[in-house]
Amino acid sequence: MLIWGLNYQKSSPAKSFNLKMDTSYTAVQLDSLSLKLMEELNKTRQIISDSLIQNRKVYQVFRNSILDYSQVEKRFPQLHLDKPVLKAAAFPIWGDYLGYLAFYQPITGEAILRTDVPLLTLPYTSCHELAHQMGYASEAESNFIAFVVATESSDALLRYSMLLQMFTYCQSEHLALIAKTGNFEKWKTIVNRNKAKLDPKVIADRKKIKDFFIQRQQLLIPASTSLYDQFLQWNKQSKGIKSYDEVLLWVIAYKNQNGK
Repeated sequence: MLIWGLNYQKSSPAKSFNLKMDTSYTAVQLDSLSLKLMEELNKTRQIISDSLIQNRKVYQVFRNSILDYSQVEKRFPQLHLDKPVLKAAAFPIWGDYLGYLAFYQPITGEAILRTDVPLLTLPYTSCHELAHQMGYASEAESNFIAFVVATESSDALLRYSMLLQMFTYCQSEHLALIAKTGNFEKWKTIVNRNKAKLDPKVIADRKKIKDFFIQRQQLLIPASTSLYDQFLQWNKQSKGIKSYDEVLLWVIAYKNQNGK
């Protein structure tokens, strides 16, 4: 609280976006959202060339993320950013041990990002960290702000980066709800259906991201995850690391309101 000051008291974006929020989601809602996200993933990937992904530089991702905010601000003035700063981490390998992609430095007001990660993770992560710079301490709320910026942006790479992350959250939560019922036949059916519906290029992109982290998971200090989980709980995010997934409540509400 001393570091973040009044950011934990910042008004929820649900108010500024006039969203009707549910307190939980159902398997039916998540299944419907998964289908929408897969359709959007396939369509967006079709307009992104492989060379664009291969040749996009980190500084271009950072620059475009800031520009995306300035463009979306025209429709949503509440998304104004004052002096945004994105920086590459000097020692990205520390992320392997401490388990982070990026972090916001509230003392200097800088967002620090690992740049050794698969490029497709960077646009959405950059927008998430810029949301922290806007004063949203909550991970779910920062995820939501980044989701809005990506959804309303004309930058296909940012939208695709966001869709990859949202689908990961959504599928994970959907399968978790099914697993709780003990219906593992349905669990397998959903997994196979999703694989069949996704474009092979989308599957390949997701595998590349997954493999990157699997190759490094043995370096993660076990205590770092539990400490971060506890840190989030201390700071008004009762679900800890699971707080990131709560963005799905916001996504569902936003799509329902805007017919998307």
